[in-house]
Amino acid sequence: MFKSQSNSSFSIDWVNQIQSSIAIIDTNFKIISASPRWQVNFKLELDDIKGKNIMDIFPELSSDLKTRFRYSLDGLRDIKFKYQAKDNSSSLKNAIWHLNPWKDGYGNIIGVVIKVEPISKTQELEIELNKTKLILNQKSDVAKIGSWEYDVLNKELHWTPVVNKIYGLPAEFEPNLQSTISYYTEDSRGVIKKAIYDAINSGKPWNEKAKLRREDGKVICVNTIGRPKFKEGKCTRIIGTIQHIEDITNQNLQTPKNIQREYPLFEKIPLGLAIIDVKTGDFIDVNQQMLNLSGFEKEYFLSKNFKEIVNSSFTAKSKILKKQLSEKGSFDPVKFTFATKQKLNLNLKITGNLVEREVGPNRLLCTIENITTQTKIEKNLKKTILSSKEKNEQLLNFAHMVSHNLKTHATNFSLLLNFLNDETGKVQRNKYMNMLFSASDNLSETIKGLREIVAVKSNINNEKKELILNESVFVVEQNVAGHLKQSSGKIINEISDEIKVKALPAYLNSILTNCITNSIKYSSTDKKPIIILSAEEDKNYTILSIEDNGLGIDLEKYGDQLFGLYKTFHRNKESRGIGLYITKNQMDAMNGKITVDSSPGHGTTFNFYFNKK
Repeated sequence: MFKSQSNSSFSIDWVNQIQSSIAIIDTNFKIISASPRWQVNFKLELDDIKGKNIMDIFPELSSDLKTRFRYSLDGLRDIKFKYQAKDNSSSLKNAIWHLNPWKDGYGNIIGVVIKVEPISKTQELEIELNKTKLILNQKSDVAKIGSWEYDVLNKELHWTPVVNKIYGLPAEFEPNLQSTISYYTEDSRGVIKKAIYDAINSGKPWNEKAKLRREDGKVICVNTIGRPKFKEGKCTRIIGTIQHIEDITNQNLQTPKNIQREYPLFEKIPLGLAIIDVKTGDFIDVNQQMLNLSGFEKEYFLSKNFKEIVNSSFTAKSKILKKQLSEKGSFDPVKFTFATKQKLNLNLKITGNLVEREVGPNRLLCTIENITTQTKIEKNLKKTILSSKEKNEQLLNFAHMVSHNLKTHATNFSLLLNFLNDETGKVQRNKYMNMLFSASDNLSETIKGLREIVAVKSNINNEKKELILNESVFVVEQNVAGHLKQSSGKIINEISDEIKVKALPAYLNSILTNCITNSIKYSSTDKKPIIILSAEEDKNYTILSIEDNGLGIDLEKYGDQLFGLYKTFHRNKESRGIGLYITKNQMDAMNGKITVDSSPGHGTTFNFYFNKK
């Protein structure tokens, strides 16, 4: 279960310099070092015992030590138990052993530190008192004996929680005499009625065996005892007990001593603990920490089956957990939610270890840890990581958009300057000069738009504006005028002047630019590029369609890669696989979406859905 770790680089020289009686063991229970005082107390030499299993040195403590060491290796601190030497070789015949996790410089548990102190008289009395309390608290549950009292005058019946468990009733059940008798089988019901009648009218006590049909339909054998109490010659109440004796004739009950040995730290561990019958799934006991955690009384759990406490996410793993229990005697940690008595939802983590017993059914010892705070921290951390990832993607998107858009302007300038240089006619040169001035103005507008994006500090929706779509189309047409002339391309604008879209201006211009330049870039060699712009509206979106007669895209082959970064689908030396990636991110940022209809050789239609909200 535990793996030994190398301690060669971890100094333990301090052990030889302290005055306390201390020993150190590793995760395999082997002695690593011991202080001089410890060696003197137990008359042992470190050279003789170093590397040996401590269970072999103290065989009489084998079962007690192993359980406590495992708890300590799980991180529990200051685990105590009483040591009584069985021979006179030890100078500490009666002592308290304190177990604490031994950690390396990184906080990893690599063993256990044992500190041994002489036991005082006060500690001795405290230990005996705790033993007595444990026996008294567990006696009635172990024997399955419940107590009850019937108020004859007021006809009120009261009983202890163990009776609820015998009957299979929930803790909140309120008993009355009639309903209680009705749970007995028909052949036993008359016996109980007669016993009660004789007790009230004749003062006759009873001690009867009877058959009881539990709430779940299971018939059990019980022993019921009643004693009438009289006042002024009249029976005023009956007190008694009821005991589940189904299994008493077939097996011996464990003694409190055996139970204490089986779960020695049940009430001392600062975590919730539950003991469950492996066969039935019924709760046998829960510790005080579990009660504090849940807000329920112990009777609540004792009336429940384990499956009634956990949620569906846990029960769905039941086959896996059973397999783990059969293979290694424990199951891996499972997380689930639990509603406390105060209706507060907690995130819990549960681990279970199978406890095999010589007598009676095996039990499952479960450790329940409240990880609600930890879960909240993890959720917040995930949100932070997701937010950082989104911001990084936005930053990357912005960087690519700057590069892509400025490249478009630079290419347009270069083409117009080449046309101007080759042109000799004054009229045409003036025309190119005007186009250059327009391109310069558009470059300034692009840079201004990019600055607006940088200024966005919160929700992109707060920065969206209602824009006349054709005004943005006109600006982009000017920006790509050089590309259109070079390719002899043509833009057919079918968009109504009344159509508006809600968008960030820089994003809208970038989307139009990317889509139109792509239509030109990926045009067929045997066709002049024709780009058709149209728009329509529905309840939630303004839909811009950009259709071309270009090469088209094989969506069956590349559909899932279409908007990926650096993904290209044609052998074009200018293809960089950035434009569609930028466009998709911009539409997502504005709570919009894109659809594509295309096939090789038949052009492409992009539909941009601009959210109206």
